Order: sequence, then C-alpha cells, then structure tokens
Amino acid sequence: MNTNLVQFSAAELAQANSIQQQISQKEFEMKLVDINSMHLSNQDASSYFYQQRKQSLVIEISNLKAQRDSHINEALTYALTQAERELNQHLTFSNASLLLSNIRSFLSIQNIRPVVSLPVTLKISLLNSRLQRSVGPISLKRELLNVRMQLQIP
Repeated sequence: MNTNLVQFSAAELAQANSIQQQISQKEFEMKLVDINSMHLSNQDASSYFYQQRKQSLVIEISNLKAQRDSHINEALTYALTQAERELNQHLTFSNASLLLSNIRSFLSIQNIRPVVSLPVTLKISLLNSRLQRSVGPISLKRELLNVRMQLQIP
C-alpha cells in the first residue's frame, strides 16, 4: 500500500471541505444581501451597492466552486491511482474503496455535483472495465460503481 496516495487523497478532500464551508458562508452572505436589497427603492444609492456586492459574491462563489472541484478531482485521482496499484498487486483488501467511499459520502452530505475532469472520467471508466474482467476486491467494485452512478459517468 502506498500511504502517500491515501494521505494525499484525504488532504485534497479536506481542502475541498474547507472550500465548501467558504462557499456556504458566501451563499449565506448573498441571501442577506438579497434580504437587505428588498427593502430599498431602485433609486436608492445603496441599491447599487447591494447589486455590486451580489455580483461580487456570485463571482467569488463561482471561483470557489472551481477550486473545490479541482480538489475533488485530485482526491479522486489519488484514490483511483491507489485502486490501480492494489489491482496490480492483487490485494484482497482495498484502501482505495475506503477513499472512494469517503469522497462519495462527502459529495452526498454536502449535496455537491462537481465538474469531473475528462482524465478522471476516463480513469474511472477504464478502471471499471478492468474490474469487470478481473477478480478484484468486491468492495472496490461496489464503491467504483457507486461513484460512477453518483457522478453520472457512463
């Protein structure tokens, strides 16, 4: 087992979680701006300020989501690389299945639908095909299938 891959995947997921907390905070701020702006007339100078603040928050949230998705993709990459190594070593217990389960749980709990990069999508599809033809760990097959379904990867 390569503990570095496990640690790197966990660290990337922790980064994604930290950024998700920032996103939630910014979304809350945007709701407060919306509430405050409802009580203003369109002619009010502060109305312009609230529109500018809202636009700024939209941009910040968009940038944070891109960063979060990047960390999720990295966490997936490390987990999938770990899975490939475990398959090559013919291990019966899969740490990669635990990593994939953690990622999947994070996405479910936070209700996140990340933008998955093409290399990660291809790696998931290739690894799934390889697992279909081999006698790999059942837990890894199950978790990879669950990740594919959750991310809607064909």
